[in-house]
Amino acid sequence: MNFKEWFSSNLKLKRWLFFILVGVFFIAYGMNKIIQNDNIEIADIFKYGGLIVVGAVCVVFSYIMSQKQIVQTIAEATIKSNKNINIKKLLYDKNALDKGIKIVVIGGGSGLAPVLKGLKSYSENITAIVSTAIGGNKEDYITNELGILPPNDVRQSIIALSSSEEKMQNLMKYKFKNGSLKGQNFANLLLAAMNDICDNNFAKAIQDTSEVLSVTGKVLPVTLDRVQIGAVLKDGSRVLGETSIIDKVFERKSAIEKIFLQPSVVEPAPGVIKSIKEADLIVIGPGSLYTGILPILLLKEVADNIKASKALKIFVSNIMTEPGQTDGFAVSDLVNSIHDHVGKGVMDYVLASESIIMPEFVRRYNEEGSELLEIDKSNIKATGIKLAVDDFATADDQGYIRHDFKKLGAAIMTMAYNNMDLKHHKQAFEAYKIKSKLEKNKKKKKNILFQDTKIITPSQMKGDNSKEK
Repeated sequence: MNFKEWFSSNLKLKRWLFFILVGVFFIAYGMNKIIQNDNIEIADIFKYGGLIVVGAVCVVFSYIMSQKQIVQTIAEATIKSNKNINIKKLLYDKNALDKGIKIVVIGGGSGLAPVLKGLKSYSENITAIVSTAIGGNKEDYITNELGILPPNDVRQSIIALSSSEEKMQNLMKYKFKNGSLKGQNFANLLLAAMNDICDNNFAKAIQDTSEVLSVTGKVLPVTLDRVQIGAVLKDGSRVLGETSIIDKVFERKSAIEKIFLQPSVVEPAPGVIKSIKEADLIVIGPGSLYTGILPILLLKEVADNIKASKALKIFVSNIMTEPGQTDGFAVSDLVNSIHDHVGKGVMDYVLASESIIMPEFVRRYNEEGSELLEIDKSNIKATGIKLAVDDFATADDQGYIRHDFKKLGAAIMTMAYNNMDLKHHKQAFEAYKIKSKLEKNKKKKKNILFQDTKIITPSQMKGDNSKEK
């Protein structure tokens, strides 16, 4: 890090450097006048002496303020990382994060967490937009008794963006074991309390909770309206409520034809549209197609602004099918379903995981009615969406197949980097920072549970007219 980089940051050092130079000038000018004037009068002594005093005050005060700014920055990072700090590197990295590209991530459920975890090391300007649709009986207590919208996706996003993720997860998932609160989730009670403090402004409650818990970026509910998800099944029946929809799918053995919102006209929450309009990168998914992703995109103003955005738009496909929602689906079916519901223009790329996974991990999912989501390259090509694939699959401590958040974050940011206009000054600067971060975060060790597979580029899809397994 060179001298220029110290003062090209947003650490507010330039102003204090300027005042130090002004102070030095006043001191030099005043002393020069006193020394060179042999017949100086008392009035001139007071005048030039005053300049010297003012200059000295400027120098001392500016020096103190510049040091205070540096120490404050170091203190903030030390609290977050609790590690030894390389000061120069810290100051540069903090500036790079503060001015990182603006990213909007849309989705819900456990699938959203790897995306947020993977991207937060590249930018602090991340906005997670999550669904708060009322699911059914299992959430009646939360929505009715505590008076807040369903907080599950909010909670998981806050955990993923936390600077102390493991401790935060333990805290936010904690359920009381004794007394009148037995069985209640701490995070739900925290959000309910903050919602009460914020006069039932749930968006403000989430924001304040995020600040208290030192969260990178921000989490926004897509709407503050009380809304339910409805579905029309292929047998023509209509069902309302997430829990009821899944139950009815299994009961009637009839797949979901389309979903809708009840009420149909829903107002986006404050900040949602602004975040989309300002985004440099929009990431949709992974997550539950019908109960996590589409309920957000079905807000017409949300979908329209995503289509109008010049940001790079990436849809991250799930790795496995979801029982009751995407049984028998391939990746192209996910894309087509989104197009059928909200029209084309909400995605430029679909990013899918092509991994060879050990059979014992897949078998567990097969027993629960789930299977690997097929990457049908020729059918994806027919949708007009570009395909990018890599090996993202990994397994968590419980043996569930997840996206490797480091690989996923790197892949998304690589795509962002490759789509930047290097002739544009601002984008060229952001591209330089992304490239530096990608080199720093490059994963050296391969996951021993999985084997890397060949990356399929859109050009390699030509001539592929078969549906691959």
